[in-house]
Amino acid sequence: MSDEPTRLEWDQWCLDYTGCYLLILGSTMKSSSAEKARAGSVTIKLDDAERGRIAFLASVKKRTPHYLMKEAILEYVKREEARQNFITAAESSFEHYKVTGLHISLDEFSNWVDQVQEDPGAPVPTCHT
Repeated sequence: MSDEPTRLEWDQWCLDYTGCYLLILGSTMKSSSAEKARAGSVTIKLDDAERGRIAFLASVKKRTPHYLMKEAILEYVKREEARQNFITAAESSFEHYKVTGLHISLDEFSNWVDQVQEDPGAPVPTCHT
């Protein structure tokens, strides 16, 4: 299980802790609605070279080609879900800003980052309009 917050947890933390939204590029959040799907077959068309590469790597890793392909697909889906959740959170944050006007400036944020390097307990700047 990941330590990354769900979208709801992130939104609640932002509102509780800072009183406004702070958009930090590069953040990721897990999907809160991930459900385990029924097992089933899926066909993937690969050329001989791609199959050979996968088979070679599978033998080196002592895994089956099926295992490697499944892991690759799940990692891709996880990354894309995190990316989409980040985009959705950013859009939500921007809408919140447009409604409330609450923000901190880039200079305030940069100064806080510098302070946190020296004192990890440095308080987050107060949001203002």
